[in-house]
Amino acid sequence: MPAKGSTGTTRSKPLRSDRGVKLYAPTPSKPFFRVVAIGQHERTSERVPVALIADSRAKKFDSAKIDPVVAKALREADDLFDKMVLWAKSQPSAPRRGDRSINALCDRRLKELRDRDRARGTIAKNEDLMRLYVRPVIGHVEVADWTSEHSREVIRAARKTCGDERIQDLGRLLRSLVTLAHLKPVWLAKDEDPMEGVDYTTRSRAQGVTAHFVPLNERPSTQQVDSLAKALGERGRQVAAYLAGRPNNPVQIDRNWGNLLVQVSGKSGPRAGEAFALTVLSCARPRAEVEATIAVDVLLSAKVRKERVSSIIDLPHGYAIDPQNRVIAITETVEWDKGKPYIAPPEERASGKEPKSKKTRETIYPKSLVDPIVERCRILLERFGPERGPHALLFPEHDHRFVLVPVDPKRPKGPKRWQDQDWWSLSDFRRSMYRPAVAAAEFWPDEPPFPYENLRHHFATWAKSIGYSDELITNCMGHHSVDYTQKRYFRTGADTIAQGMAASNNL
Repeated sequence: MPAKGSTGTTRSKPLRSDRGVKLYAPTPSKPFFRVVAIGQHERTSERVPVALIADSRAKKFDSAKIDPVVAKALREADDLFDKMVLWAKSQPSAPRRGDRSINALCDRRLKELRDRDRARGTIAKNEDLMRLYVRPVIGHVEVADWTSEHSREVIRAARKTCGDERIQDLGRLLRSLVTLAHLKPVWLAKDEDPMEGVDYTTRSRAQGVTAHFVPLNERPSTQQVDSLAKALGERGRQVAAYLAGRPNNPVQIDRNWGNLLVQVSGKSGPRAGEAFALTVLSCARPRAEVEATIAVDVLLSAKVRKERVSSIIDLPHGYAIDPQNRVIAITETVEWDKGKPYIAPPEERASGKEPKSKKTRETIYPKSLVDPIVERCRILLERFGPERGPHALLFPEHDHRFVLVPVDPKRPKGPKRWQDQDWWSLSDFRRSMYRPAVAAAEFWPDEPPFPYENLRHHFATWAKSIGYSDELITNCMGHHSVDYTQKRYFRTGADTIAQGMAASNNL
């Protein structure tokens, strides 16, 4: 252990730093290399000629370029620095500024996610991974003492209860903690990587089958989707009739949308939060905008353009739907905080939250849904008028709770508009609507039932079977790349072989 001495404080930047041990270059007033630890120091016995210090500093003390006398002193200092670092590692509780355990690093990571305004779902997922797998196993470990074996211990413990995708999420979290520990304020030396050699990725065990592939038996069939749509529509009418018929406290609620919700989810592909955030404006636009869209389409002839305009379906208060341009605009999503919908305060946002991809997009609905969507939009526009009607949710939980919010979130005192905040809690939807409908639906498995989110998986298979291109399916589902869509839904040994058999039947 080094002898006691002065702290050797200096304002110059150290050449090397690790575990609170620092290596300083010589100066004219102190012409020798100094290795400094917290509370104690040692220096090399070899003095560096003052005449060589300025030249060596200009060459950044590169041992291949500086004078041999300085290079020899630098080698001695490097050896001493390495011994001091080993000594610092051997101390059971090295003195540090504040708590620098992995628990503290996890807290720092969560604060970073919140400061960057990441989605609440992302923050919650990271918080759960830390609480379940990281903190109980290595939370007490000092970041400076974190090794690859600690990381492997976390992965091994998680593999006992987690699937492949969860393990990959956990590995990415550990990797992000390492990156954060390397950033200022530095908690871990840049040349140390506690995730080096730690394998957390999954690999397919059969050619053409990826680790993230959704098996065909986890994708509802079209027959199952139609059956669930019918059952959910009936369930909604039953709930509405029951609440309206209570003798003591009758309640009128809007639940005549169950059939349409399932059809939109299963045949247009929005995520659950995106489906619950759809409004009249997601499907209908002012008639002038619809006509302008047709007018600027250079691919249409004058005759076809005239026919398109004549086929526009008018809605109350000047809104309209073009049945030849069947698109649903996805501009926001509902996020959940511990099962309850997160509603941003008016001064924070003028709407819900951005979709998962942070980008707005459009998806397509089939012609069979034109009449139900037109009827639904007509009912809401007639009921709530020209101001609130366009912002009414297509699939509300209770009975449309409107609030005034600023059009521009950066100008809270500026112009305002109505916003419907009657969003579903995902847990309430599953309990009161989805599970009873599953029990009543034909062809739908009861044990275990498909999660509601698997309706989106049906869209991928169904759209591919009717001829949608992979690029269009990717855009409709909001994936970041065509490659991801193909690997998750289409590039499988079973699908490929079935297609090959069909193609070679007549050969």
